[in-house]
Amino acid sequence: MSAVERRPSSAVLVVAGSELAAARIEAMLRSRSGLHVTTLSGPAGLARRLDDHAPAVVVLALPSDAAARALDVLRGLPSVEAVVLLSSDPVSAWTAQARRSGVRAVLRDDASADELGAALAAARAGLIALHPDALKGSAEARAAEVREGATALTPRELEILEMMAEGMSNRTIAARLGISSQTVKFHVASILAKLGAGSRTEAVTFGVRHGLIAL
Repeated sequence: MSAVERRPSSAVLVVAGSELAAARIEAMLRSRSGLHVTTLSGPAGLARRLDDHAPAVVVLALPSDAAARALDVLRGLPSVEAVVLLSSDPVSAWTAQARRSGVRAVLRDDASADELGAALAAARAGLIALHPDALKGSAEARAAEVREGATALTPRELEILEMMAEGMSNRTIAARLGISSQTVKFHVASILAKLGAGSRTEAVTFGVRHGLIAL
């Protein structure tokens, strides 16, 4: 038995655009052992419902606009273990916003029970599970997002990026600029988000390669 299969049972909260869609997904998931499934028709009350199911994997099966609003609610909530997104257009669904909001799997909205179950297991294990369509054009989309983010860096963020390149800690940067460490932490998070970077090192590497900063 694999490590994923040996993991303890998990709560799954299904948020769908209709009661029929929610019931269909619930039926597929209830056939799999180790899952405690509840449903919600629409994103209203999502944060409150999650309080009763922490930690939980959230399965979103909503129209794109509603899914984006739900992801805004989910972002940063400690009760969210991972997010699985079901979409009629996986290419458009696999966005920077989705990744920052904890989406770990994107499937078509007609995914089978086996596909959904495998995506849930992967998401809980910290892995990424994507429908092949989600990867089409993803390189071009990511490049466009990063270029846009790079031009959106403020002068203060560029200054902090340079200090990051020098290996300075948040505390050292704060002392140098005369601001709080919390403010520096906020700026660093903004830099990483705008550049689509997963770490300080990745942000610095991008900055150097694209001429934003010089070592």
